[in-house]
Amino acid sequence: MRAAHFRVVALLDMASRPTVGTVTIDRAAGLFTVRPLRRRRLYTLPLDMVASLVVRKIIAEEARQAREEKRARKRR
Repeated sequence: MRAAHFRVVALLDMASRPTVGTVTIDRAAGLFTVRPLRRRRLYTLPLDMVASLVVRKIIAEEARQAREEKRARKRR
């Protein structure tokens, strides 16, 4: 099974501006790796941790939106 490679533009090494990088998903090893363009540094996480981080971020955003909607209803 081959690893899947994707080119992304995101806040990677230099958090002040979006930069180009490569995301590699290796299903056989269960790893998610990010390599910023023209950098030797690799950032690697297990896929289960990446899935957990994504779910937590979405749940937190949904809770924030619900609080804002509740606050807006109270103001009316």
